[in-house]
Amino acid sequence: MATDETIVGWNTGAEELLGWTTAEVTGRPLIDTIIPPQHRDSYGRGLRELRSTGEAGLPPGPVEITTMHRDGREICVEARVGRVRTGTEWRYHAFLRDITGRLAVEHSLARAEEWHRLLAENSGDLITRHSPDGRLFYASEACHEFLGFTAEELIAQEPWDIVHPEDAAQFGGVDGASFPLPAGRELTFRVRHRDGRWVLMEAVASALRDEAGVLEEIQVFSRNVTDRRAREARFQEESKLESLGRLSAGLAHEINSPIQFVGDNARFLAEAYQDLIRIVLFYRGLLASTDPLAWEERRAQIRQAEEGIEFDYLQTEIPSAVEQTLHGIERVSTIVRAMKRFSHPGHDEQEPADLNEAIEATATVTRHQVNSVADLCLELAELPPVRCNIADLNQVFLNLIVNAADAIADTGEPGVITVATALDGDHVTIAITDTGGGIPDDVRSKIFDPFFTTKDVGKGSGQGLPLVHAVIHEGHGGTLAVDSTVGSGSTFTIRLPLDGRADAPGTTPGRLPMGNSATNSVADVPEAATVVEDALPSVCRSPRGATDRSRTASGT
Repeated sequence: MATDETIVGWNTGAEELLGWTTAEVTGRPLIDTIIPPQHRDSYGRGLRELRSTGEAGLPPGPVEITTMHRDGREICVEARVGRVRTGTEWRYHAFLRDITGRLAVEHSLARAEEWHRLLAENSGDLITRHSPDGRLFYASEACHEFLGFTAEELIAQEPWDIVHPEDAAQFGGVDGASFPLPAGRELTFRVRHRDGRWVLMEAVASALRDEAGVLEEIQVFSRNVTDRRAREARFQEESKLESLGRLSAGLAHEINSPIQFVGDNARFLAEAYQDLIRIVLFYRGLLASTDPLAWEERRAQIRQAEEGIEFDYLQTEIPSAVEQTLHGIERVSTIVRAMKRFSHPGHDEQEPADLNEAIEATATVTRHQVNSVADLCLELAELPPVRCNIADLNQVFLNLIVNAADAIADTGEPGVITVATALDGDHVTIAITDTGGGIPDDVRSKIFDPFFTTKDVGKGSGQGLPLVHAVIHEGHGGTLAVDSTVGSGSTFTIRLPLDGRADAPGTTPGRLPMGNSATNSVADVPEAATVVEDALPSVCRSPRGATDRSRTASGT
C-alpha cells in the first residue's frame, strides 16, 4: 500500500482470498476495496494514525480484522502489518490469513462450554469432578440442595468422611487408580448431609483420558433417591399387602375344604362311637345277666341290637372316615408347612437355597388364585443350591405366577401356566409361561416402568413387574427376558448365576428394601415330591427324564 492508501501490490493468495485480480485492484483505495462499509471509518482512522506515527504505530503482533470479498461477503482474517522504505517514501504491507474457520470453531467451543456450564449449574443431578485419586475439585450447585454444603465446603471435605462406612466396601478402583467409584456402573450409597442425616444417592462415573489412555479426570453424576426409595418401599409394601390379602383368602378357602370334611367325619365318628359304646354295654349286660336264656334267644337279641345301630354300615364307613380325616389333616399340614416356608422372615445375606422347593411352596400357596383359571404345571429339573436372597425370589415367583393367572383370566378361557427350571452352565433359568392373551408391542416396552399397569383401577399398583426386574437385575445380577405373542401367551425367563451376584459375595448391596418379604427355610423342609403330591393331588407328568420332578397344581 502506498502512502496515499492505494494498493500497489497483490499476490495470488490475496486473489484467492478476496476475489480481486492484481490488475483489478492496483491503484484502488485499500479501505474502499476490501473493508466492509461499517468498518471503513474506524479502519481509515487507524491507517492514518499508522502513517503519522511511523514505526512506533505498527502492531507488535497479528491483529484480527474483518475484510470483504469481491462478492460482498465478510471474511475474518489475521493480519501482520509491516513497512519498508522505497526510495524516499514508506510503503506498508500486510500478510493476511483466513481465520473464519478457526473463529467458528472457537465460537462453537465457547458456546459448548457455556452450554455445559449452564447444564451443570441448573441440572437436577449433582455433578462432581474428581482427580484420579478421587479428590474432588468441582461440584455443581445442586450440592447445596442435596447435601446442605456449598460447592467450596464440599470440595474441602475428604471423600470418605461423608460416605457411610457400611457402604464404603462397595467402592473399588478404576483401572488400578484409587478413585472411589467404578466407572460405568451405577451404585447406591449413603452420604452424610450437613445436618448429620444420611441421604441415599445413586451415582454413575465416567472416566476422561488423554490421547495415551491415561486417566485424567472422573466425572460423577449423582442423584438424591431418598424420597423415591421411600415411595417405592411404601408401594412395595402396599403391593405385598394386596398379595397377602389375596393369598390369605385363597389359603382360607384351601384350608376350609379339608377342615369341613374333617369336621363332618369327626361328628360321624362321635355318633358312631356312641352307638358302638351302647352295643358294648349291651354285650356286657348279657354277660352279666343271671337269667337262664337260651343261646338262640341271646343271639336274636344281639342281632336286633346290631341292626339298630347299622353295624355293617359302621364297619365299612368308620375306616373310610378315619382315612379321609387323616388325609385332610395332612393336606392342611402341607399347606401350613408350605406357607411357613414361604413366609419365614428373610435376611439380607445371600445364602444357598433350593429354588425348586421355593417354587413348589409358591405353587401351593397360590393354588386357589390359579386353579379357577388354569392348571399350574411344574417342570423342575435337578438343580444345585443357588446363592440368592430366596425371600426376594419368592416374591418374584409369586408376582409372575399371579400375573400369568390374571393374563389367562382376561381371555375368559381356561389355560395352562408352566414353571420350568433348568441348569445352564454356571447359571439356572426359571421360565414361567402362560397361555394368556400375550403382551402388545406398544405395551411390552413399558411393563417394567414403575406404576405402569394395564389393570383396572384398584386391581393393580404397577409395582409388581418393576419389583421383579429390580430384584433380578439389581439384587442378583441376573437377567429377565420376555417373549410374548399376542393371542398365544407370554414367557418370562429368569437367568441367575449359581454363585450369586459377582460383586457381592455373601451380601447384596443392590437389594431393594423389601420389608419382611417371604423366604424359604431350607432346613426341615419335607420331601418336596410328598409335599406337592399331598397338597396338589392332580398330577401331570412331562417326559423330562428320571432325574426331573414334574408336578401339577390342578385347576380342577
